[in-house]
Amino acid sequence: MSRLVLGINSAHADSSAVLVGARGMVAAIAEERLTRKKHCAGFPRQAVREVLRIAGASLRDVTDIAVARDSRANLAAKLAFVAMHPKAGIPRALNRLAVHSDVASTPAQVADALGASETDVSATFHNVEHHLAHIASAYYWSPFERAAGISVDGAGDFATNMVANCEGNHIQIVCRSLWPQSLGVYYTALCQFVGFDRFGEEYKVMGLSAYGVNRFARELRQLVEWDSRRGIRLNLEYFEHHRTATGLESAGENEVTIPRLWSDRMIELFGAPRHRDAPLTDRDRDLAASMQLRFEDVYLALVCDAVERVRCRDAVFAGGSTLNSVANGRLLTERHIDRAWYHPAASDDGTAAGAALYVLHEKLGVERRDAVSQAYWGTAWSESDIEKAATNSGLPFKRLNPDKLIETAVSALAEGKIVGWFQGREEWGPRALGNRSILCHPGWPNMKATLNARIKNREPFRPFAPAVLAERMTDCFMGEHEVPFMIVVYKVRPEWKERLAAVTHEDGTGRLQTIRREQNEIYYDLISAFEKRTGIPVLLNTSFNENEPIVHTPEQAIDCFARTRMDALGIGPLWMTKACVR
Repeated sequence: MSRLVLGINSAHADSSAVLVGARGMVAAIAEERLTRKKHCAGFPRQAVREVLRIAGASLRDVTDIAVARDSRANLAAKLAFVAMHPKAGIPRALNRLAVHSDVASTPAQVADALGASETDVSATFHNVEHHLAHIASAYYWSPFERAAGISVDGAGDFATNMVANCEGNHIQIVCRSLWPQSLGVYYTALCQFVGFDRFGEEYKVMGLSAYGVNRFARELRQLVEWDSRRGIRLNLEYFEHHRTATGLESAGENEVTIPRLWSDRMIELFGAPRHRDAPLTDRDRDLAASMQLRFEDVYLALVCDAVERVRCRDAVFAGGSTLNSVANGRLLTERHIDRAWYHPAASDDGTAAGAALYVLHEKLGVERRDAVSQAYWGTAWSESDIEKAATNSGLPFKRLNPDKLIETAVSALAEGKIVGWFQGREEWGPRALGNRSILCHPGWPNMKATLNARIKNREPFRPFAPAVLAERMTDCFMGEHEVPFMIVVYKVRPEWKERLAAVTHEDGTGRLQTIRREQNEIYYDLISAFEKRTGIPVLLNTSFNENEPIVHTPEQAIDCFARTRMDALGIGPLWMTKACVR
């Protein structure tokens, strides 16, 4: 019997849907791309419809439904927590019961999303523990026959990290850290304290950390440590998350919110917290630097312990905390591990893929296929769709063949122009990887400030990313491990810093994406042609959006181009400029 597994992340931030079959990945998309609400939670109605549409499949074709949540996981620990913390534990447990009830109704919600009856659902329903789904998402895509599986985040199914022995088709859990001991909570709490208190802003503080010094090392050693016997250990006197009756996150109609995670004891160490609208001070920059370095120390200790337990120096990673690309860079350049594989949707959206892959390979016994080296699993648009959107916009455009499109785009980029690039299937995960990107010359004078002023409106301390031809990576960067999903930071080689000024961060690093032609032909050819013109095998690549989720439709791309001061847009075979003559 041919298997088609629908994977779902539901009742959680970054809700998403994925479809996998015996031949591997078919489609994947996060709900936020469709609803246009960042980190959209709840049931991914539109995403379920879209992955089936992409596959040309119907509900009757789906043999299995996998959800990345398991109410039975870590049950004894949950009950013990409620008994020890009844004031917070009982309301939290009641809240979790409501969530589990919602998850249990997934087959009915799938049917409703597709306009069908629940009786039309013949698929077998599976629950997969949160961190197990994270590890599965990375391992089953990796090139490794054996690996240490590592997942780290705030919390999921009452665990905050997991280590597993992955071999062949099988994943065997080795150990976990349990709530409320959480490295993710440590990082998010300190982000809140320095004024970045909205869901998903941790990456901003990672960027800010390059502008400070490690002034608070002693204080932060009091807050979090790694214990080889007990795992992650927080000094809970400085945190509030275990005392609140709500969960770590709650989903409102328009945004996901997190309660305050730090306690007033934090003020004794660092002084008054910063309000998000207040100017940044040296204290804030130094606290960002100190908390980042403490995170790295604990994270590296966790990983070293994991590879020792599993007795394997190849490792696979997922979970929100593994998006810390600075720590990942240290893992590789300091050789704490030999090889790594990171899932491109390492946050909770990726658990939909992990749940589906775990069911396909571990439960159903379908053999693993070749490693996945690209992340283009979302929606593609036909040339007629794109031309219709361009015509309806009333903006001038011209149609070009592929070679002429690349030649025209390279000329614009070499002249310092800002180019929108909308091609092929959209990326899976939070990073724009060349199909829904804004591209620029990485060494053009003041390009970072220009891009911020004209389109992105980002904080000036946040870096932009370099996309580099894989075979030229070691020429420009001090790293050897390819990183196709833009999830590792390497030092920029000194002789390249000036030529890559717009993508070189304050600390001399870049969070890069390596690209091979077999991963994305037109994107590779564009960078290659840019190198022939300029001598630089790198482009500045940032997400195609303006304070919104990455653009999904041709109409959204053209609208973003039209309302910002972007110079040009390459969308499918069409080329648009503000002064373009058809």
